[in-house]
Amino acid sequence: MKTNWSSPKTNIVAGLLDLRSALAAGQNAKLVKMRNEDCMYPIKVKNEDKDFRNYEFSIGHPSSINAIKSDTHMSEFMKQLSLNYVTKYGTEEAVKKYYETGVLSADNDKGYGWSHLVNVDDYIKWLEIDNGESGGHVERAKMYRMQYRSSEYDNTNFFDFYSYKHGSQYAVKTFKRKLWVVATVDKKEKVKIPVMVHVLNVLLYPLKYVPRKHVLRMPEYKVITFRVGGVTNGYSVEFQIPKKFGFK
Repeated sequence: MKTNWSSPKTNIVAGLLDLRSALAAGQNAKLVKMRNEDCMYPIKVKNEDKDFRNYEFSIGHPSSINAIKSDTHMSEFMKQLSLNYVTKYGTEEAVKKYYETGVLSADNDKGYGWSHLVNVDDYIKWLEIDNGESGGHVERAKMYRMQYRSSEYDNTNFFDFYSYKHGSQYAVKTFKRKLWVVATVDKKEKVKIPVMVHVLNVLLYPLKYVPRKHVLRMPEYKVITFRVGGVTNGYSVEFQIPKKFGFK
């Protein structure tokens, strides 16, 4: 018995619709109740882990504060990581100390060793302690403050971007009760089709004759298709509408 046809459902009506789909596709299937975690495609939820220590350097490239803020492909949390943290390399002991106490040292900024995230404000404060004759640390602090903390400065600079370091952030959701899921079985096994499936077939049959609209947008024109039935045994009407009209 396999549950790879669909993901489990929390209510029986949705489960019956999945069963109806499986039977229509020629599967020998039945509707069963199982724990979500025992299904092949369980319902999952995203783990909103906002601990910066659980993220790692992924890629770095030129960008700006406004470009990062307006990026529609990044979550707000990932934007905040890029705008508030820099990647540094140091000893394992220094990384552990910073992650546990927030205290930075020269061993966090050796340029080699263990990769870790350092808060920009922590790093600026540490750099502003002039511990060298050249005062280079102070100048670096000014550069970081200008790049990350100046409201008027939005030039392109090198920013770090991060990813979750513990694999997928999606975890199997736990329910207190069992869920409805379609199980496909051997063709030889006899299964009883629930009465509700026949009822749904009758109720949904007229929908076969409701035209479905599909729009394909092309550079020069768009195609609008209205289809009744399937691809191989249905009927369709297609309209090609040019974006510009003219006469030659």
